Amino acid sequence: MRTYQAQVAFDERADHAEGPLWDDVRGELLWVDLDAGLVRRASWDSPRLSVVATYSLGEAAGAVVPCADPADGWVVASEFGFARLGTDGSLRKLAEPERGRHARMNDGAADPRGRFWAGSMARDRAPGAASLYRLEGTEAVRVLADVTISNGLAWRNPDELYYIDTPTQRVDLVTADGRREPAFAVDPGLGAPDGMTIDAEGALWVALWDGSAVVRFSPRGEVLARVDVPATQVSSCCFGGPDLTTLFVTTSQEGFTPEQSAAEPHAGKLFAVETDATGLPADRYRPEGERP
Repeated sequence: MRTYQAQVAFDERADHAEGPLWDDVRGELLWVDLDAGLVRRASWDSPRLSVVATYSLGEAAGAVVPCADPADGWVVASEFGFARLGTDGSLRKLAEPERGRHARMNDGAADPRGRFWAGSMARDRAPGAASLYRLEGTEAVRVLADVTISNGLAWRNPDELYYIDTPTQRVDLVTADGRREPAFAVDPGLGAPDGMTIDAEGALWVALWDGSAVVRFSPRGEVLARVDVPATQVSSCCFGGPDLTTLFVTTSQEGFTPEQSAAEPHAGKLFAVETDATGLPADRYRPEGERP
């Protein structure tokens, strides 16, 4: 098994960094600081990231995906649903399926057809109280109910995705019409599965919350490689850089006491590592069907 060591790429500590995505058109990394409601853009000059813009949403931000036309900005999983973030920093709400419920949106990604998917989680993490949604125009279509902590999404093909609902301790396969079946279990000793990305060979790189690592799994769940990260709460990862061989990793200090934060000085930072794998370009959001 190949072992890598992630290195700090961005020193500023987020409370809960999440949702990294490489924008291959702009040549920059996107990510969010979830509860702080920040969307960040950074250029990459190995081995460091340099922020080029920060947008404050004024509410939680679970994920961000660029639009197909860069002039259209980005689509975000905002606190209660979906919104468009303009290049001027303006926020336009599209659909808010979780408004009025004790829940917030979490991880999300675009599919190969350009549709944006994102899931939710109850603030108290109540079992089965969350959902996975797909944005269609200005309507949030519920694809899955009975979800607890909706997390990583990675497309196997245009009609089927790998999906993580963290407390199940599994990676599942989900179809566009909501059929769901287990793909493989993740050993609890490794940590809790959180965000993930897929490489050109079809292997899954899964961030392990409370596991200080990202692990590369085969589609059958065999452990192929491990990236050690000097932070306990590893939240997500993506491939980026000009050759899509750099793995970027987000971490968190969510829920830490001041003592825990001091004991883990790298928690909340972003990391990077050069790998022998090659990622896939991130799918972009195509906003056909939106109404003003």
